[in-house]
Amino acid sequence: MSSNCKRALEGLISVCAGAAMLAGGIMATARFIYRMPLKEYRKYALNMAVLDDEICRLELGYDEDLKRVIVWPEKSETLLHRYDLFIELNRFKGRKKLDEEILVMEERLRALKEEAGE
Repeated sequence: MSSNCKRALEGLISVCAGAAMLAGGIMATARFIYRMPLKEYRKYALNMAVLDDEICRLELGYDEDLKRVIVWPEKSETLLHRYDLFIELNRFKGRKKLDEEILVMEERLRALKEEAGE
């Protein structure tokens, strides 16, 4: 191989390596810049926990087949566990996705309340 070919190949390799490092840096910076503030993230998790708790209590409050009432633990206990669950589940979701999921949960809760006659 001639020395010109070797230099061209080395130059191509260094350009590719530089482009890869630049792309990695841009991705890391974009992830850091567009992350949601922790306070806002916690508000989303708490909102989802409260909605989910209400939905579950309405859906499972009375067992039609067995004709028995289901006894629930205190709301503070169930909310704590649901909050932790939503903190874990929503780690990599953005505002738009969380807003969509909350909207679906609110619509489901509204439909359940209408069905129950509340």
